[in-house]
Amino acid sequence: MDHSDRVGGHPTLTPAGRRYRNELITLADALPFEVLVLPEFKKKGYRPRRIRQRRTYVKIGPDLQAIGRFLTDRGVVDVLDNRDVVELFKEMHWCGYQIQKLARARYRNTAAVRAALIKARRLVSEIEAAEEELFIANRRLVVACVKPFFWIGPMWLADFLQEGAKALSHAIRKFDYTRGVPFYAYAVRAVRNRLLNYFRDMVRSGALPLMMTSEMAALKRVMDSFRERGEKTPDDEELARLMEEQPQNVGRLRKLLKQWEQRPAQPLSLDATVSGDETVSLYNVLEDRSIENASDAAQRAEVWDAIDRLPARMRYIMYLRFMEGRTLEETGRELNLTRARIKQIEDQALEKLRRMLKTRREK
Repeated sequence: MDHSDRVGGHPTLTPAGRRYRNELITLADALPFEVLVLPEFKKKGYRPRRIRQRRTYVKIGPDLQAIGRFLTDRGVVDVLDNRDVVELFKEMHWCGYQIQKLARARYRNTAAVRAALIKARRLVSEIEAAEEELFIANRRLVVACVKPFFWIGPMWLADFLQEGAKALSHAIRKFDYTRGVPFYAYAVRAVRNRLLNYFRDMVRSGALPLMMTSEMAALKRVMDSFRERGEKTPDDEELARLMEEQPQNVGRLRKLLKQWEQRPAQPLSLDATVSGDETVSLYNVLEDRSIENASDAAQRAEVWDAIDRLPARMRYIMYLRFMEGRTLEETGRELNLTRARIKQIEDQALEKLRRMLKTRREK
């Protein structure tokens, strides 16, 4: 039997019921994405299709490389088509919408709020399952984005895959499926940006030296010599003969060298000097003097924001006088007023502006 009592004619929950209620509100507030609500979510009996692919599990041995481990962990599934991707996002947001409805509802007894909490927990599990389905089906795009960084070496590969996985998870939670943009395009950009930022942070901190191997340097010298003479770069077999290497090894080095040449540029400090002249910095060269000073722009924006708060006639006179540069006589003809009256209104407007700006700065 429920032990709820009544105070002031309204039911109150037991301490256990209040704990259930607070946990229900916490679940709704802790949703990792902003819930997008479609009109069909509000229809009675509506529920999105559940997309769950059958997974193939691969035995992970000690000799499996980082990419293989990344692609086979938690099973292997097929690539989803766009309709299935949208259904998974609908499922996530529909579950979030249902959780929010449960958190907003009023419950007359502890049993009802406990049942709502159990339902909300199941909906959270469904959200996590849909997120995992999207993640596993899109892991290949993380590997494709990490590929330009293969030249760094296997030691760093796992770290880049981990950063790419974080970016993919974040993209799943931030993606707006109602805009019609394919999730693949959105996720690729998100993963690439995160990997590039991670790479730059590692270079800036000195943890990742930008150095090529001696074999790559030797191959680059040979290829550069052909380019300087304007000759076509020979194939792998010819390069292997010139370098006294195996053709398959030269092919591997050419791929690594290409990736190294496509690496992001090393960040430069704006304080760096130019051409050895200590009086000229990179900032002096790149500075755009045509751009308005930020503090001046902020002050001007503050003034015009105050002008927008003036009465309509004062605002119009300020516009004619200070934006279009009209004289007192021209402004008077425009408004069918005397020159003295225009001057009087202008002085009143300026006084109002001074008071408004002074009040703002004192706050």
